[in-house]
Amino acid sequence: MKPPNHHGPTSPTFAAELLAARADLTLADSIGLALRAHRRRMRMSQRTYAQFRDWPRALVSRLESQAGRATLAMVEQALAPTGYALAVVALPEPGSEERVQLVDPSHWPRTELLARVRGGSRRFPGHRDTRQVSSPPCWWWDRESTFALSVEPHWYCPQDPPSADDLATEEVQAPGDHSPEAA
Repeated sequence: MKPPNHHGPTSPTFAAELLAARADLTLADSIGLALRAHRRRMRMSQRTYAQFRDWPRALVSRLESQAGRATLAMVEQALAPTGYALAVVALPEPGSEERVQLVDPSHWPRTELLARVRGGSRRFPGHRDTRQVSSPPCWWWDRESTFALSVEPHWYCPQDPPSADDLATEEVQAPGDHSPEAA
């Protein structure tokens, strides 16, 4: 048997290991790597970086190794000066040739960005269609138009009436009957 033809010493490429490590990379791992890359660019140890950021050194270590346990607000604050940021991306359909795309603010419908109940305290229910109205809906005229300080709504989220299927599958339960048989 002839020995393999080597032309001097060789080093392993670790190609398979690199591919596996990239495939196993989590979001938390990426956050830690981004912080390490920032620290490396600044040529700072964890101790020096912690002093620079006015953090405890243990926090730098924890964010680099276990960022998944940090709050979203902490991660955003940690990444802010690094040149990295968290982002929402649109994933392609399974089997598609498309690439992951960064979600642009124009992706979100205007009702999601603007529509709030009167007073602005909360959004409308997410499972219903909300629409802008130029004239208040009938319920406002019936119930609130005569109140002195009543404000016309600019958005409306009508309730969908129950379908025939919903009504047919709904079990009728006597008022106050909370027994397991009635549930």
